[in-house]
Amino acid sequence: MGIFDTAVEIAFDEGAADALISAADSADQTLRSEGSFLGVATGFAMEDFKGGYATLFNNALAVRADDRGRLAGVLAALAEDVRQAKVKAREEKSRLKELAAWQQRADFREQHFQTFQGVASDPMPAEWPVAAPTISAVFSAGARDRFAVGAGGAISSADPGKLREFVSQTRAYTNIMDAELGRIRNAWSGFTSACSWVNSGSVTFVSGFEQLLTENAADAIWLEQIAAAFEAAGSGSMADITLNRALILYAPPEQVSLNDIGALNAAQLKAWLAAPANKDRLQGLLEQPGQDPVVIAKWWAGFGQTVAGGTLEPGAAQLLLIEAIPGVIGNLNGITATARNLANRKRLITEQDRINAELARTPQLLPASQGMSMTNPAWTRLQTQQKALDGITDALRNAGGINAVLLGFDLTHGSPKAQVSAGNPDTADNVTYAVSGMLITPQSGFNDWAKNAANLQLRQSQNNVGESFAVVAWINYEPPVVPTVNSGDAARAGATRFVADLQGFNAVRESLGNRTPETLNILGHSYGTTVTSNALAAAELNVASFTMLGSAGVEKEIRNAGELHVPAGQVYASQASGDGLAQMGRFLRQDPRVESFGAKVFSSEEATIDGTHYQGATEHNTLVHRKDGDGYGYLDQDTTALYEAALTTTGNGDRILPGARPVTQPAGFAGR
Repeated sequence: MGIFDTAVEIAFDEGAADALISAADSADQTLRSEGSFLGVATGFAMEDFKGGYATLFNNALAVRADDRGRLAGVLAALAEDVRQAKVKAREEKSRLKELAAWQQRADFREQHFQTFQGVASDPMPAEWPVAAPTISAVFSAGARDRFAVGAGGAISSADPGKLREFVSQTRAYTNIMDAELGRIRNAWSGFTSACSWVNSGSVTFVSGFEQLLTENAADAIWLEQIAAAFEAAGSGSMADITLNRALILYAPPEQVSLNDIGALNAAQLKAWLAAPANKDRLQGLLEQPGQDPVVIAKWWAGFGQTVAGGTLEPGAAQLLLIEAIPGVIGNLNGITATARNLANRKRLITEQDRINAELARTPQLLPASQGMSMTNPAWTRLQTQQKALDGITDALRNAGGINAVLLGFDLTHGSPKAQVSAGNPDTADNVTYAVSGMLITPQSGFNDWAKNAANLQLRQSQNNVGESFAVVAWINYEPPVVPTVNSGDAARAGATRFVADLQGFNAVRESLGNRTPETLNILGHSYGTTVTSNALAAAELNVASFTMLGSAGVEKEIRNAGELHVPAGQVYASQASGDGLAQMGRFLRQDPRVESFGAKVFSSEEATIDGTHYQGATEHNTLVHRKDGDGYGYLDQDTTALYEAALTTTGNGDRILPGARPVTQPAGFAGR
């Protein structure tokens, strides 16, 4: 061989190139003829189509026309580029053929010592190859708006039959274009396989062509839905806002309101929630600060639910929302307790899975510093959350197991918080919110507080046969510890949360049509009385009665029971003689039992009532766990305090056993 090793072929098949040229030319011409094909149907549809959605349709037609013109131009340019590539490929094939022939002659001359004479009479053909062309074909379809943003009071009109005629015509032409797309897709695939000598630049025309046809098909479905909406309305005109509800699937998430979502039926909601951006939008709307529980309750009820025989069954759309965003639904004021319970029991499982997974990858100790290892704060936080979940599970069991209602829990914002009800607050004839005091948290003491709720509910039911009761064990705030019990900070923060929760309760009962003045009662123990009295003084909450056990004191700014927005004569207080701790919390606060405050005082001492003997509370706690049975808390079974509290929280306060009042305020309160 001589100095050159040459190939006589390049990878370029003219048959494949011709197939691509033919397919591109055909698709180009078909695209350019679409306007004429659809012209009559377009004019026919637009005769009666007016309003916001007619404008969107007209805009979509303009985008479609621009897209097909651009794509036709791209295909025409592609065909021309392939033709030019054929020319270049022929030139290169010819050059290679000539070079190969020359090389053979050169080899022969070299073998026969004729090099010098051969070079002079047989010059070498071009040494450098013809540059392979690069083919680019870029196209993407434009977006089309299909939702009338800011429709306001605008009115649309249309003839559904004419819209459907356009749909029929556009689908017929789409079938033609589908065939063209298939042909050019195959031709391009064949060209790239058989003509790899040609370089490929940016090539998006196939996916862009697919996108264009997808947009055209979406327009057809959209117009069918508009036609169906007019047919369902039985009228040729309709408010754009009404059309918006039927077409919300086309709305940009940021333009969707709660009212828009609330107008969807279960099938529409399921389709809408399938898009992650839509689910995020809904969560953001529901988590906005300052949501009015009355608005939320009305919105939630609008999805449909069944109330019958003392039970509440969520509707299909509500169940979809519970499944989609249980973390939001489970704690949202204005949502029924029934729905929140379903969401929160689902969350119990997912939160446990989360904590287990995070604990598995979180070291207990941080790397040693100066020879000492420190406990990892992240590990400690997870351990606290896990203990809280265990406490919530125990509380549910103590509040009635499957009949208990988990109204909410929060493990991630500050210290853990929760609220569990013995009985269903949605449907009970009478509801009591029982607010705990110092040191009671989900991870420590919640199970006892839930047991207190169950004890009170049972006693209420025994005293009032034939009525239904629910008692909410509420620890939805951050209680103080011993050094801060005299501070009002935790009480003020807790009162804000308590007001919000009671407003949510009232909104739900109103939406269910079963709120009466006697429905809602409040009971507080220890520092819980400070929280609740602050809340009752701050807002009108439609409370029927307020009962205080072993009070840690009412803030001195609340001058008397008349400032608590509770009906006259329905504020009660009691403290057992064996309770030596309550007074410690009242160093800077007033004792609600004093005459000047105006509460009715009942006994928590040992007593016989209607022939039955009841035990006296022997300490500050509400529940006592003593193996020898020696000692009772305020809400232990068979105690006077429990019996009396069951009276005050059910409208039977006129039957209480009077208790002793203190003569004066404690010394620490005087003069402050």
